[in-house]
Amino acid sequence: MKLQFLPALALAALLAACGDDPKPKAEPKPEPQKLGENPVAAPLDYIAAIGKAQKASLGRLETARLIDAIQKFEASESRPPKDLTELVPGFLPALPPAPKGMKLEYKPADGSFMYVPIEAAPAAKK
Repeated sequence: MKLQFLPALALAALLAACGDDPKPKAEPKPEPQKLGENPVAAPLDYIAAIGKAQKASLGRLETARLIDAIQKFEASESRPPKDLTELVPGFLPALPPAPKGMKLEYKPADGSFMYVPIEAAPAAKK
């Protein structure tokens, strides 16, 4: 009796193994490499890191110069500047440029400043 089911079981296993796969398997996309992952690109990664560090340090230097100029203005005038343009040309040769897509916002009440994103102009209606 057990031998009667053996051919049916073998046929079922064969049909299950030979069936069409409804979804072809997609190959995984390679992830972009990060800095320092590829030893061949190490010199380029190093140069990119130097560029980023230089840009960041120049930004901090400009911020420190602006803080120093505000403090010197307050010491000489006994008040914070009403606008950052009061610092030019006496305390600064020129106002530092803001990073791309940002603007310099100054609060004369407490003499603080910060870089804020420039608001996008509303789209023109046709």
